[in-house]
Amino acid sequence: MGAMAALALSGCGDTSNQRLPVACPRPGILGEGADLTRYRPGAVRDLTTLEWDARLAGISGGCNPGNKNRSIDVTLSANFTVERGAGTEGRVVDLPWFVAVVDARDERILARHSFVDRILFARNETRTNAESAPVSLTLPVGEGRRGTDYRVYVSFDLTPEDLALNRRRGPR
Repeated sequence: MGAMAALALSGCGDTSNQRLPVACPRPGILGEGADLTRYRPGAVRDLTTLEWDARLAGISGGCNPGNKNRSIDVTLSANFTVERGAGTEGRVVDLPWFVAVVDARDERILARHSFVDRILFARNETRTNAESAPVSLTLPVGEGRRGTDYRVYVSFDLTPEDLALNRRRGPR
């Protein structure tokens, strides 16, 4: 038991030149915004008119202390899975998505950043995975605000029709 305590304390010492661990904000994917499906224009919406179907498959990234420990620098990337449908006419898909920073206490949106990622399918490829370019956020901390006081959400940028479709079919 004493050896374990000594081992645990052996990493302690002068930390004045070291960066301390940072409590990252809790990231998440908005459930209703995790899917984006496009059909060819027209009344029929089925497998024959499906252009593509995309899903936010995950988020990767991390955070570090910012300038003089008065901020947190968050870097994240969105991971996508995209499938081409029978109604596809091209090999390029533009995915509109956003990152929102929310106050964890009252769910108030503090910042929102929109992006469009272009996905290119190889010849004869019907399904692909892609990762967005890294997105950097700087969140102020100190004076009563910590990293855990924020939430970071990722979602596709949906039209009202997209949102209605996602709500009708439910989580996948």
